[in-house]
Parts: sequence; C-alpha cells; structure tokens
Amino acid sequence: MGSGRDGWLDRARIVWDERAPAWDEMAEAHAAARDRPADVRRVVEALRLRPGAALLDAGCGTGQWAVAFAAMGCRVTGVDLAPEMIDRARRHAAEQGVEVTWREGDLTRLPDPDAVYDAVHARVSLQFVPEPAAALGEFRRVLAPGGRLYASVPGALSPIYGNGWRRFLEPVATNHIVPWELEALLTELGWAIVDGWGGYGAILGGETNPFGAEEMAGLDRRLQQAAATTWGIVAERARG
Repeated sequence: MGSGRDGWLDRARIVWDERAPAWDEMAEAHAAARDRPADVRRVVEALRLRPGAALLDAGCGTGQWAVAFAAMGCRVTGVDLAPEMIDRARRHAAEQGVEVTWREGDLTRLPDPDAVYDAVHARVSLQFVPEPAAALGEFRRVLAPGGRLYASVPGALSPIYGNGWRRFLEPVATNHIVPWELEALLTELGWAIVDGWGGYGAILGGETNPFGAEEMAGLDRRLQQAAATTWGIVAERARG
C-alpha cells in the first residue's frame, strides 16, 4: 500500500469497510437510545436547522444521523470514504422512507459548488483525514455565509485514542487531533467558535470511559475536553 495522502486514504477506506458491520450495530443502538432525541435536538438547535435546510453530513458512517436530519425535513447529503458505510446508510434511509443523497468521497476534496449548504455535520470524522485544515477549508467553502459547522473529535484521554501509541510502530490513518487543537485551527482559519460540549459514552468494542459528565462538570474546560470520549464544537462561517 502506498505512502502519503493516497496511502492514508486507502488505509482508512479498508479499515472502515471492515469495521462497518460493528459500527452499524453500535450506531443503531445509539439511535434507539432514550436520550437520542435530546442529542439530536441539541445539534439541530446549535446548527439552526429548519425544514428545507441543506446539510452536509461529512463522514456520515452508516447514516443514522443523516437519516434523523432528513426525517426532520432537511435536505441531506451524506459523504463517507468507505463504500460499505454508504451501502448500509442507503439501506437505512430506504427502511425509514427518507431521501438522502449518498456519496463516497474525500472530505478534503468536495465536488460541491461554493456556498450550497446551510450547515455541515462532521461527527468523529476529522481525525481520519490526512489534512484537517484542508477539510475545514472545504467546509467553509461549501457553507453559505453565516452557516454553521458541528465537528467532534476525541479527547486526549478518550478510549478512542487508547491505542494511539501504535502509530510509532505501524502506519495509521488517524491524525490524533484533540479538541483544543481543533478550536485553535478553526480560529486560525477564520471561524467563530459558538459552543461546545462533551460526551462520555462507550466506544466501538464496548470500552467505557472512566470519566463521566457529572464528575467533569465545573472543571476547567481543557480538562473536560481531555476526558471526553468525544467533544463537539459548533463554529460559524464568517460572512464575506
């Protein structure tokens, strides 16, 4: 397998095609959880989504979030690098009777015209791109002025990054970006940070987070970010 950018994308595609069945099972369980409607509402409100809004789900996985947004009346485009993820997402949308435009693709090279989306949803996807700044540049380009981005990445102590040390032994397709780095990058690239919050749930494979939301509440923001399984950031595209 090659090195550089193309080699990175090839490794990521292979890994996520293999993980698709387990990811889908976990994502379906999360979608059926009692607190899921509240989680969806929080993101919808943060992104200021309304029926008819055009939304890009960047790194859509097996499509559960994209389907939820489409069921609320949004015009959703779901993009993922892994064909198996897109195949499963397409089946879920058909089962739920909603329309979503599905597309395989690289988040750092979107084919969309400028300013066509009202919002971008990038949940735990930016750590898998070879060039996060390029992906954020593309998100900014395809967003309408004043449009908003929700992006989440793992905290430094997240169980998602538990095997991060293996990058010193073998090629990986993870950049290990952490929440405060993403915030700084967004600010440097001209975004305005609007909001942010953490999630402390279990990960694919069932590993739990030893930290919880209640015990982290009130601590320094950086500590909350470090402990979070994933930390979501809401940012707004500057006008002009």
